[in-house]
Amino acid sequence: MICRLCYIIIITVIIVSVFNATACAEKTEPDHIRGQIMKVDHSEILVKTNKGSETRLKIADKLTVFRLAKASFTDVDFGTYVGSVSVQLDDYSPIVRDSLSWLHRAFELRIFDEQLRGLALGHMEWDLTPESVMTHGWVDDLEVRVISIKFGPTEEEETDVDIPRDVPISKISLGDKGLIKQGANIFAGAVKDSEGNYMATFVFVGEDGAVPAL
Repeated sequence: MICRLCYIIIITVIIVSVFNATACAEKTEPDHIRGQIMKVDHSEILVKTNKGSETRLKIADKLTVFRLAKASFTDVDFGTYVGSVSVQLDDYSPIVRDSLSWLHRAFELRIFDEQLRGLALGHMEWDLTPESVMTHGWVDDLEVRVISIKFGPTEEEETDVDIPRDVPISKISLGDKGLIKQGANIFAGAVKDSEGNYMATFVFVGEDGAVPAL
């Protein structure tokens, strides 16, 4: 069994390598690659991106792999650790809704395995769309299909997110390189080496038809 200190160290390393939210200024924020694996060749994969182009990614030795499997909104409960990319709805105000958080509309919802609780905790701008944001935290309130994602101790540190019935819902757990195969849908973070080649540092892999939006 992994000791508590080792467990904390492992999760901390994952958090830093995945989202680089607290990285030093001299480090580069990974580029985000979304698409489908067309070919796997030794330590390199060819990805057809959602924008229609093709990108080659070298696989780092210490690549962090996450598994995305299909889930259901019924898997969400108070205290569940979740993540969502969403966009603010301007036609709802915090005053009308009796809430300090503006209502957002989700593009997707991710339910984290308990082992990954605390991963990338917080609220930040995201690049899925020009106005999208990402929020990771625990479910503090649940009303029909609107959840309050709490990421800090104050009342302002939460985001209310409406989860439409047609958005993908997935469960995230740690995976391995065996998931990286032709036809898999992925979301990857990658940095360029000195020769201008992309090196993947983390990758989310959809399983059984799950497609990472992120």
